[in-house]
Amino acid sequence: MLRGMRLVHVRLDGPHVHIEPEFSSFIMSCATDEDRLEHVMVHAGPPPTVGLFLAAESLERAERAACGVVRRALDRRPEFAGTSVVFCGTPFLAPYYEQLLTSASPGGGLLMTPPDQDSAER
Repeated sequence: MLRGMRLVHVRLDGPHVHIEPEFSSFIMSCATDEDRLEHVMVHAGPPPTVGLFLAAESLERAERAACGVVRRALDRRPEFAGTSVVFCGTPFLAPYYEQLLTSASPGGGLLMTPPDQDSAER
């Protein structure tokens, strides 16, 4: 089965959640070979978010592995007691595509010709 690189964001919440950039190497150490974790980025937030790049056959498998790795990492550090995963999924890419559409249509208008306002096309 063909594996693709998948980016999964894991958003955290808790009483005193503060993650440092060094947390990324700790998360890497919590991964198993089966997780196929390739790279980790930590975003302090708010909200604190961990970006995990995984080689996976499907998005579902990547999301499952990412959640598992982050939960293992949280469980192994006492300072994260009470911290929970509130979101685990792929980042929404709409802003990126909206920017592409805007640059393709410099006047800020539609990318198609609107119907003639004086015709029956409404």
